[in-house]
Amino acid sequence: MKQNTVVIGLTGQTGAGKSTVGESLLRRGMAWVDADAIAHDVADNEKVCLADLAREFPIDILNVDGTLNRKKLADIVFHDKAKLRRLNEIIFPYIIRAIEAELVRLQEEGHRYIVLDAPTLFESGCDRYCDVIISVVADEQLRLQRIMSRDGLTYAEAEARIQAQHRESYYVRRSDFVIENNDTVDSLCLKLAEVMTRIETGERPRLYRQSESAGPESRH
Repeated sequence: MKQNTVVIGLTGQTGAGKSTVGESLLRRGMAWVDADAIAHDVADNEKVCLADLAREFPIDILNVDGTLNRKKLADIVFHDKAKLRRLNEIIFPYIIRAIEAELVRLQEEGHRYIVLDAPTLFESGCDRYCDVIISVVADEQLRLQRIMSRDGLTYAEAEARIQAQHRESYYVRRSDFVIENNDTVDSLCLKLAEVMTRIETGERPRLYRQSESAGPESRH
């Protein structure tokens, strides 16, 4: 990355509130790289990638028009961690190339801050592009409720998605800032504002944790 550009990695558990944090950062006028949108574009437009997926997961993952049926693919991989790993092995190289190109484009435009919003930031290796990483976490029962409401999933479907992801400790060990989102949106935004103040002033302890009940806590 260019010396005057700060790339902020944004990740976290499903249903934890990462999208809300992202919306708040967007309102600050930061440049944005949406890894989910890039992944959808890759699946829709990279024919070689789609062919690779169809060979690996041949059970009805394609619609009649040849496009990817994301729900059927999700039903397969979120119930089998080995298949989820295989999916990531296939699609990550395509996504990473597109992310690299977008980061370069935004750097060349002279943006001071670029947010790389990626649910699989660490798994894909995209954390290597980041100068600082924020992870959003929340209690499991809250996340279950949010996922069911947001995506129209059953309890079993939501639980399968949660179980397919890493535990909170995975994010804590790898992040510079961890925000717990077990309260209101206003509370979440206040925590984010404090984190951003620390980033903007260059204060980046390895594991600053903004918790519900305590102030900053350095972890080593």
